[in-house]
Amino acid sequence: SNNVIYTADELGNELQLTSSEVNSYRPRKNMQIKKIAYISSDGSQNQIYTMNPDGSGVFKVTNSIPVAGFNMEHVNYCWSTNGSQLIYPNFDKLYRINSNGGGLIQLFKTPNGKFISECDWSQDGSKIVLKVNDISGYNVEIYVINTSGTVLYEVLSGFNGAVSGLNISVDNEKIVYTRDVSGY
Repeated sequence: SNNVIYTADELGNELQLTSSEVNSYRPRKNMQIKKIAYISSDGSQNQIYTMNPDGSGVFKVTNSIPVAGFNMEHVNYCWSTNGSQLIYPNFDKLYRINSNGGGLIQLFKTPNGKFISECDWSQDGSKIVLKVNDISGYNVEIYVINTSGTVLYEVLSGFNGAVSGLNISVDNEKIVYTRDVSGY
C-alpha cells in the first residue's frame, strides 16, 4: 500500500531504491551533485530526503517544517541547479533549505491564503514559478517571484478547472503547464 521508488539500468534491470515499508514518492534527480531527492512519510508528516542513485546514503533534509499542502498527490518541490538547496511548500508558505538540512528560511507567503502546490526554480536561480490554489485544488493562480519573495508578475488567474505540470524554460522566457480547458 506504499509508493516505492525504483530505478533501472540500460538493460532494464530494476533496483528498488526505497523500502516497501514506507511511503516514498516524487523522486527528483540533481545531475550536478548526483543525488536523488524524494518525499517520504515520517509518521504523520511528509519530509524531503536525499539518497545516492543506488539508494545508499539516505539523508533526511527537512525536519521542523515538513512538506505539506492541500493534497500531497499534487504537491511538489524543486532543486536548485547546483544541488545546494531545495524549495518546498508548507500550505501557504514556500521554504528554502540547504541540501544538508541547514539554513531553513521562509521565502514567501501567499498574500491571499491560497496553498502553494507546485514550484519550479529557474536554471539561473533568479526566478521561482509558483502554482497556488484554494483548499479544493481550484481557483488556481500562477505567478513568478524572485529569490527575495517579491512577486514579479502573474501568469494565470481567473480560470476554472485544474492546472498542473508547472515548468519554466531554461532561458526563463516560457512557462509550461497543463490546464483543463473544460473547466471541470
